Parts: sequence; structure tokens; C-alpha cells
Amino acid sequence: MERIYAVFFDIGDTLASAIVEGGHLARLDVYPFVSEVLARLKAGGEGVSVSLGLMSNTGDESAARMNQLVADAGWSGLVEPHLCLFSSVEGLDKSQPTFFKRGRERAGVPATRCLFVGENAAERAVAATAGFRVSPHPLHALYIAETELFGKPHTPTGKE
Repeated sequence: MERIYAVFFDIGDTLASAIVEGGHLARLDVYPFVSEVLARLKAGGEGVSVSLGLMSNTGDESAARMNQLVADAGWSGLVEPHLCLFSSVEGLDKSQPTFFKRGRERAGVPATRCLFVGENAAERAVAATAGFRVSPHPLHALYIAETELFGKPHTPTGKE
């Protein structure tokens, strides 16, 4: 029986530095390790399937703009479009447990099979109140996934 998990990432200061120009999000400077981490998580493991999503407070950016930034970052083939929750589109943000509950509902898995990855402790606390597991960093999330969720032993690659 396949186990299904959903891993949601904050964008700014977790996956990339958000570059704002003229009051709008101009681009994302993606951290060097992010693509490999996302690909390894997406690959899952034996009997484990992982869906990846984004949960981000996005000011007043449009869905089209956010989707373009996701594509420009190279994440289109890694994240599920229906699991990309942007506050400017959803009318909710990460200060509200309902935002996380909406992500869980879209993923179609119990909250205990959802992981939120974000650098902000307050946002992680809100995610935890919604039943999510939480992680402060993508590399830590990969470690949790490979050692606890996928049942693989963690083997440092030297690339992390």
C-alpha cells in the first residue's frame, strides 16, 4: 500500500531570496541546494509518493505573476500547481490555520502526512496547530523525509 505525503515550502528566505523592486516581487534568487532537495523529495521512496507545494505570503502579486516566478525558478516540474497556495490569491495567509488546512484538503492527505518547511518560527507554530509536521529548513526536511518517512538511511552526499 502506497503512503502519500505532501510537503509544502515557504518561498522567501526558505527556498530563495525574494528580490523586490518598485514594491513588487521582481525575481527569486534560488538557493543552490534547492533544486536537488526538491527533486529528491519528489522522487519519494519505495511505497512512498510525495507531492510538493508552496505556501507563501505574496502581498498583492497576481496568480499569473507568482506562476511565472515559480516557472522562472525552475520549480514548475517539481511542485503541483494545485498545491501552490499564495496569500494574494487565497485571501488567507500563514498566520491563519485555515491556510494550512486548505493545503491539506487540496493534497487529500491527513495533516499528519503534511510537512511545512519554513524559516519563520511563528508560521511553523501555526502550521503545527493545523496538525502539520514542521521543519525550519529544506535540508532538515529532506533528512526527516529520508529517515522517518521514506525509511531510507540518511547518507551525506557532500553536496548538502
